[in-house]
Amino acid sequence: MAFRGLIRSSIFRRQLHVISRSSSNIRPASPTPSKLKQYNIPLHDRMIPDFYIPMVFFYPVNSNHSSKAVPDNVSKSDLLKKSLSETLSKYYPFAGRLCSGSYVDCNDQGVHFVDAQIGCQLSEVLEKAPVKEEEEGLGHLFPPRTIWNQLSDLYPGMIMHVQVNHFTCGGIAVAVSLCHRLGDALTFCSFLRYWASLSFNSGDHQKSLHLCPRFVYELLPPSYDSDSIPIVSYPDKNWTTKAVVFPNRKLAKLKAAVENEDKVDGVLEDQKYTRNELLTALIYRCIVASVARTNSGTHGGSALLRSVNVRPMLDPPLPETSVGNFVIPNYILTSTESETKYRTLVGRMREEKKQLNGIKSLEGHEVETKLNELSKKNYRFYAISSICNFPLYDVMDFGWGKPINATLVDTPLVDNITLMDTANDGIRAMIGLGEQDMKFFLSHKELLTYASL
Repeated sequence: MAFRGLIRSSIFRRQLHVISRSSSNIRPASPTPSKLKQYNIPLHDRMIPDFYIPMVFFYPVNSNHSSKAVPDNVSKSDLLKKSLSETLSKYYPFAGRLCSGSYVDCNDQGVHFVDAQIGCQLSEVLEKAPVKEEEEGLGHLFPPRTIWNQLSDLYPGMIMHVQVNHFTCGGIAVAVSLCHRLGDALTFCSFLRYWASLSFNSGDHQKSLHLCPRFVYELLPPSYDSDSIPIVSYPDKNWTTKAVVFPNRKLAKLKAAVENEDKVDGVLEDQKYTRNELLTALIYRCIVASVARTNSGTHGGSALLRSVNVRPMLDPPLPETSVGNFVIPNYILTSTESETKYRTLVGRMREEKKQLNGIKSLEGHEVETKLNELSKKNYRFYAISSICNFPLYDVMDFGWGKPINATLVDTPLVDNITLMDTANDGIRAMIGLGEQDMKFFLSHKELLTYASL
């Protein structure tokens, strides 16, 4: 009897926030032309996992930051559905189905759209950690298995999912998951920006012309090869995820400390360090030191993988709205503590990035080749990417104001970190580490000096 009660209690806790869900399918407002029915995925993109990138935006009921009011006779969900349908006419592959991992059948079958009633206040959810676990995180704000999960039989070939969450206070959260194989984080944000612009401007495409997507076949030579898809297995979550905020005032303190260290070392020229560079170096330094403690004080070879958006670096450069994974990782290898000095790490980041200037294509820069090479040499690699300065706040007004928070949810793998802006003041780092590594990391003295835990 007690066991049954425990089961009922567990189910109740798991479903506590979700009162109801209703699903629909949003198709493009206009059919995709027959000549565009097959969207061949370039080689570089086929090396990217086919899991979903999850992002959520939170809007309070009393937002007064918008210059436009939603008409009383139009619900926010209806406005989102209509503008999403219009947006899919431009981003037509997103409404198709992924086939064999190498192309999209642009059949206009549509996007999975869920309306969810959530039985709590928006403020209660904002207090939760941005992890995918439902009880302590944000898992209930997304359709099942769309937070860094690979495409499955649950939604065969479906490229995008949307869940609009309505809270008892009147606030909403718009949660969107996009298949990574179709685009990187900037592609994701460009899509959302177009959707928000169209919603705000009542479907007026003329006011969103500067945001129109550009597809790879329009920009680069084709690189279609049906035999070039790697088979990669990704584990279920077996690591701990923490969101750590670094306020701007503390990042300024970090910059001053590094500049002072340079002066002590005789470096007089201003290095013009950026927040991204210094925070990337800080996190990497602290993780490497923490892992060394976990491994009984030994310091094996480590590699910092830093993703670089190469759209402006290609020859000729590509527009920001280019659809695809236009990201190449830089690799900074370290095996001694001296190699993790701030000036050294930042200098090597800049040097590696500089070598990408003027590249003609992304071929030859596939991530799998380098990772396999590092793995054979027993390097442990830490992927640190940044979406700071991406359009997450000011332009994400669907007609009822800007979001008060926007965040990626969780990390796709262990030893994976993503940096993103907070709404007001600072950078949030989404950090995924093994449990013991995380314990030492969060207690690292240097981290505690600059983080707000």
